[in-house]
Amino acid sequence: MTNSAVSPQATRTDGLADERDVDVAHDVVLRGCHIDKWFGSRSERRQVLFDVSVDVRAGECLAVIGGSGSGKSTLTRILLGLEAADAGTVAYAGRDVASQDGRQALRSESGLVYQDPFSSLNPRWTVARSVGEPLRLRYRGMSSAEVVARCGAALETVGLEPAAFLNRYPVELSGGQAQRVAIARAIVNHPKVLLADEPMSAIDVAARIQILEAFAAIRERTPDMALIVVSHDLGVVQHLADRIVVLHDGRIEEEGATNRMLAAPRSTYTRALIEAAS
Repeated sequence: MTNSAVSPQATRTDGLADERDVDVAHDVVLRGCHIDKWFGSRSERRQVLFDVSVDVRAGECLAVIGGSGSGKSTLTRILLGLEAADAGTVAYAGRDVASQDGRQALRSESGLVYQDPFSSLNPRWTVARSVGEPLRLRYRGMSSAEVVARCGAALETVGLEPAAFLNRYPVELSGGQAQRVAIARAIVNHPKVLLADEPMSAIDVAARIQILEAFAAIRERTPDMALIVVSHDLGVVQHLADRIVVLHDGRIEEEGATNRMLAAPRSTYTRALIEAAS
């Protein structure tokens, strides 16, 4: 679906819809409207996002896919308030993220999982300290016992035995274990929005199943949490996502329910992505 100057829930330009394309307004937890983004200055200034509008709904997993340079990471960073748009708005739970109130609410109620777990974990900190740090920052009066209990629960959710991992350092972890520790840290605050940016690209194939199982367990235990996954791996997308947004050269090419998109893409570009992955 080609992006237009209407909201993402307006009538589809292709004239078709499925059950997941129908919006229920109160389910929208994060909304980006008419987002433009530029990089560079003067003669080197270039636009990387063009009038992009997207909704993220409570309880769903939204996958953002596209080729290299399509604007996937830039869009999701703007949605999470990590970068500012040059035009357009982002609202979290109805509050403008450009405002201090909206920005603070989003930051305190969102979690991030990065591509390389080892670069996101302090090598001098134990797993217990890394996973517990968001709790210490947000709940300064929380007791040490409560922090340890919450860390243990987060580790169990991602399939790691607390007794075996709380006192380990990153150097003692495999890539898959380190990524699950990073995921535990991202969910320890019970976020309402979780962004995973290429969470498996630095993980070996055998460990990817464990990461998929970790995300499945998180979604089962927190059914109202919105999960945004940026990925070029359509196998991961097929297993995790309820809905897909395809970006192409900074514009929304097509969006819809995962099963329909992978089985019958309407865009030539989406079809080429799927065929290349296959």
